Amino acid sequence: MESRPIEHQFEFWANLGKVGGYIHQYDGYTTLLPKRGSWPSKTFNIQNNSITKLKTEILKNNIPNAIALDADDIINQVLIENHFNMTSVVEGMSVKVSSNMVFKESANIIRVEDENGIDKFSSIASNAFSYNIHPTVLVHLLEDTNTQLFIGQHKAQFVSCGILYLDKNGDSGLHMIGAKKQMRGLGIGKEMTEHLLANALKNHSKEIHLVASKFGAPIYRKYGFTNRGYLNSFKLKSI
Repeated sequence: MESRPIEHQFEFWANLGKVGGYIHQYDGYTTLLPKRGSWPSKTFNIQNNSITKLKTEILKNNIPNAIALDADDIINQVLIENHFNMTSVVEGMSVKVSSNMVFKESANIIRVEDENGIDKFSSIASNAFSYNIHPTVLVHLLEDTNTQLFIGQHKAQFVSCGILYLDKNGDSGLHMIGAKKQMRGLGIGKEMTEHLLANALKNHSKEIHLVASKFGAPIYRKYGFTNRGYLNSFKLKSI
């Protein structure tokens, strides 16, 4: 069984694809394949009996060679045996919402409400995460009531981004928290995190989830987040 933050992450990805029209459900796995931009090209929800087909379709360039899997899933070993390399590991983290939680919204951060805001968000996120995020993969989220996108200013320039997603269980998740590379070390990421947490409390969620790198995890532990599992990424060696 997937850990809750990993289950939430997969639901967030699936929602992106459904809203944007670039999700594809196959027998044994799900893919996101947007027409423009490298993100979020992913393959997930893998079933054990689909590995041979998965390899064939990757070699044909029909599906993304970017596999995401819960670290506790037995398919991890099957992928390794079938010549997939593990490329990254991130930590699934959660915090239970309590009545004594207080987070302050920032006046420097606004909610994205139009295509101009989507363009700014995409530009900031592409810089922050070092991969191309085209506005077309996000623009339809403006119509999605479960997703809120935010951008933050510093000295009258928009430099940070973040997403809040409300899942089918009523839990909130923090996603794509980032700042332009030249603006790091100024507390801008912390400001966005606390703004998202303040808005997550408005969702009346029982839990809040996120995934974090080994560098980000210690920061989120300060907010009460604890480890609930790991998300592994794989790539077929021969590509």
